[in-house]
Formats: sequence, structure tokens, C-alpha cells
Amino acid sequence: MTVSPNAEVTDTAIAFGGNITLQKGVQVRGDVYSFGGKIIQDPGTVIGGERAAFSYRHGMIYGSHQNRSSFSTHYFFSSIFRVSAAITAAILGFIVLQTRPNFLPNLATELQQHFGLTALWGIGAVVAITFVNVFLAITLIGIPLIPLLILMTIITSLVGSLGVALSVGQRLIHGDNRSSHQQFLVGLSILTTLSLIPF
Repeated sequence: MTVSPNAEVTDTAIAFGGNITLQKGVQVRGDVYSFGGKIIQDPGTVIGGERAAFSYRHGMIYGSHQNRSSFSTHYFFSSIFRVSAAITAAILGFIVLQTRPNFLPNLATELQQHFGLTALWGIGAVVAITFVNVFLAITLIGIPLIPLLILMTIITSLVGSLGVALSVGQRLIHGDNRSSHQQFLVGLSILTTLSLIPF
């Protein structure tokens, strides 16, 4: 979204899925937010309120801010998102452990035994999915397949994260009296706590 030179915005300026460009002399009385892009300011622009740009990477929310209050707002909503994601993961993890008791433990064992190879496969998969999405978008005919590919990617990433959580829990708590459910919950709690640390 582009705001023309010397224009005046009396309310909040928001752009979704791209950059928001404020050309020379623009005055914004409210806030400026960009979701999925950047805020580009030409010389002479004035923003009366807060300024924040958010992007989404690996299911998490990241942003750059101008002041402390906007950082607090971002951290608050980001924390809610991550805690909600952790609760959802915990529910799904317990369901998987109840219905297929050996699936996650076997996955966690593979992660521990072949961590380097698994990481390489993960990086390769991200690169491959990116290229496939671009190819499908270019061909136009393949555009309807993009949502299906994204859904498969989300499911695969979620299952992988459940295995990582169990693997972390197994490394931290041992013993015959520790169930896979307890190990999974401990690992998930630690990963969630680490994700809440602001960087």
C-alpha cells in the first residue's frame, strides 16, 4: 500500500501481505502497522502514533517496533499465540500417545540417533517446498494445489515438533516410572518457555 505525497491519514494505516510506503510529506495521525511486509518512510513523513511491522515465520509472529509500548503489545499478542499453540500441541500430542503409543517415541528416537541428518532433511524440505510453491504459482494451473501443499507442510511441521518435544523430555527426565506423557509435557513446556524469551 502506498500513501501519496503530502496526504494526511486521520486514522490508523494498515497493510496486509505487503509493504506500506509513506511518500514525502505524508502525515499519519494514528498508528502504522504492516503485517507481512515493511514500513517504508520517505523523508518528511510524520507518524503520530505507534509504528510496527510484523512478519510470520515458522508459525510464529515476529516484528520490529519503534517504541517500548508497541514492543509490549507485540510481545503480549505473540505470547498468547505461542501459549495457545503449545496448548493445541499438548492436546494433539496426548491424543497421538493414546491412539498410537509407539509413534512419537520412535520418532523421538530417530531424532536423537540421526539429529544432523534430520536437520538437513528439514532444511532441504523447506527449500523444496518454497520452490514448489513458486512453480505452482507460475504455472497458474497449480495454484489450487498450493493450499493443499501448505496444509501438508503445517501437519508435517506439527508432527515433527511433537517428536522434538518428546525427545527433549526424554533427555531431561529418565527412569521407568516416567511415562511418555510426562516426558512429552516437560519437553513441550521447556520449548514453549524458550520461545517466550524476547530476542
